[in-house]
Amino acid sequence: MALEGDLSEFPLTDIIQLVDLSKKTGGVSIRGLRGSQHFDGWLYFRDGKIVGAEMDGHTPLDAVYTFFTLSSGPFRFHDERVLSQPTITVSNEVIIMEGIMRQDEWATIHEHVPSLNLVPRLVPNPTTGNSEINLEAEEWRILTMVNGKNTIGQIAQRSGLGEVRTCEIVAQLLQSGLIENREIAPGEALAPEFERIAAGLLGTSASAVLQEAYKQAGVFDTGRATGDQMLAVVDYFEMGATRLVGAARASGAAEELRARMHEVIG
Repeated sequence: MALEGDLSEFPLTDIIQLVDLSKKTGGVSIRGLRGSQHFDGWLYFRDGKIVGAEMDGHTPLDAVYTFFTLSSGPFRFHDERVLSQPTITVSNEVIIMEGIMRQDEWATIHEHVPSLNLVPRLVPNPTTGNSEINLEAEEWRILTMVNGKNTIGQIAQRSGLGEVRTCEIVAQLLQSGLIENREIAPGEALAPEFERIAAGLLGTSASAVLQEAYKQAGVFDTGRATGDQMLAVVDYFEMGATRLVGAARASGAAEELRARMHEVIG
């Protein structure tokens, strides 16, 4: 089935309806963009019905609804990509209705929370006038995770409330003056990810190789490193890792680092 294009011209609702009408089985690969953030994943069909979805850090149903919030990006249907066990049982009609609602909600939320990479922090002396602060349980849960270090994306994952609900609460807390946002620097956001991926490849040797890569790239404070500097770190890390584990494995880790950069800073 020749179904491919861009979400900016062929929205997800149309994709679902077309696959449903044709009663096809397979998977749609989606590489979408929401603001400056990139999302990669799969949407699975069986006889035209949605039976599953995949996206890192998302439950199947949450992944589907996240696809609805993407404004552009390529997609392609693959007949050979079949999901063995269904993970979604909700009907296409219900998913479309809920997905459209998520689209509208996200458009409103985006005005206050333009990026999941923002790092909220508590306002030391919030001005609330004479009104009392009354927060619901979910709002308290989010507020306790606001520490000036966690990104909104990390808070969404750790809270278990999903991106839309978390961003909705963050927007409310911002408007109430209890928290404020700051944009996290590329190096600050990426350094922990680099350490994790490097350790998975090199084990105990990871720290030394990574530190040498930082040095060669001229990065002495990751909290101030630019995106270009972190990209250079990846190049130097790949060269150092090649000497230890070979070109193939080093290249694979470097691609994972670059992909993570792409997700975090666009």
